[in-house]
Amino acid sequence: MNVMEEAEQAVRRYERMSAGERAGRLERAGIEVLASRDRQKREPGLRVRYDVEICCLYALRIKRRDTSGMGGAQDSVLDREAASTLFKRIERLAVKTLYTLGLDHGAVRLEASGKNGCTVVSIDPRPWKGMTDLSVMYREGWKQLQSQLDEESQNKVTPVLGMDPEFLLVQMPESKIIPASRFLGRTGMVGCDSVTIGGRRIYPVAELRPAPSSEPRELLTHLLRAFDLASRSITDHSLIWQAGGMPQRGLPLGGHVHFSGVTLNGDLLRVLDNYLALPLAFLQDPRGSGRRPRYGALGDFRLKHYGGFEYRTLPSFLISPLVAKGVVALAGLIAASYTSLPLRPLMNTTVHAAFYEGDRERMKEYIPALLDDLVGLEDYARYEKYAAPLIRHLREGKTWDESRDIRKVWNIRAGS
Repeated sequence: MNVMEEAEQAVRRYERMSAGERAGRLERAGIEVLASRDRQKREPGLRVRYDVEICCLYALRIKRRDTSGMGGAQDSVLDREAASTLFKRIERLAVKTLYTLGLDHGAVRLEASGKNGCTVVSIDPRPWKGMTDLSVMYREGWKQLQSQLDEESQNKVTPVLGMDPEFLLVQMPESKIIPASRFLGRTGMVGCDSVTIGGRRIYPVAELRPAPSSEPRELLTHLLRAFDLASRSITDHSLIWQAGGMPQRGLPLGGHVHFSGVTLNGDLLRVLDNYLALPLAFLQDPRGSGRRPRYGALGDFRLKHYGGFEYRTLPSFLISPLVAKGVVALAGLIAASYTSLPLRPLMNTTVHAAFYEGDRERMKEYIPALLDDLVGLEDYARYEKYAAPLIRHLREGKTWDESRDIRKVWNIRAGS
């Protein structure tokens, strides 16, 4: 992969999109855009804008401009460390905006307003043109990424995978969610995770955090150990355990997969989106599609302290051993071989909309070609034992049921 050539190709694809197609993709991803007609209607007043320079999914610089609308303006540059929370929030939105439009590099102007905290004012897909300081910054970023990718290609390192999939504890028949914090702490191999409702932080979600591994079989063994610890810690055996995208209305679940030993880049994220997230969306219980776009947006990632990254798009794959094993196997296969997987159906407006809307019929025709590519990879034999049953399910057009108690399919006995 030549990073600079890829950047230029992405810009040309972006320029071929109509304004309506760009707006539609951003809206489906939950990104608010300030339309030109709305700008003209506004009264003069205080405006806070952020000009964000993104290279390789990373903010090179964020400039803040406070303007009164009466000719006065005050500019400053945000410091990544000093303005940590604000910097990360602005960076994530700018990266997501570009990524949704097929770009990994560019400039985004944001304005502090709207229900999501910021709206997109404008996008420059080639900010490095004609500006010496920016051109140098972008070229240095591309050079560093290219060096990392070349080294990985030469050394053929096996990626290390981890995970932290979630599940709910539900009291039946009233479908009452029982907070996981009643039984689990916040840290450790089994814990609880938080959500904020009405400004109040609560811990309703249970989370498994098995030790990572480069071997799918070992990672799944670690997952079973985490399940065993959870079954001994959750002492109310009358509760059922539910997984998937959104088994209970209003409380989405994630199946985050962690990667290390492989460099984060836009191409890898797009392969994960197209070859893993899209097939899983086809398999998912349609009731779980309400999780998107606030959660489970395409290309959603977080950099981690250990030097890797967390891919956050997937729903909780604890729905069954077949699905969990398949996700682990395909994630490992993709991380090892993503440069050999060329299809990008999610760049098609119809498929992009189908993913966010949970429209299985519109996704269906694109799944076989994706599966054929995966099976045809040189490394597939290493992952086939766990990947093949999931691929068979996908070819048969099956879906999962988020209402069931996952303890039964995992063979977890009460108090085991």
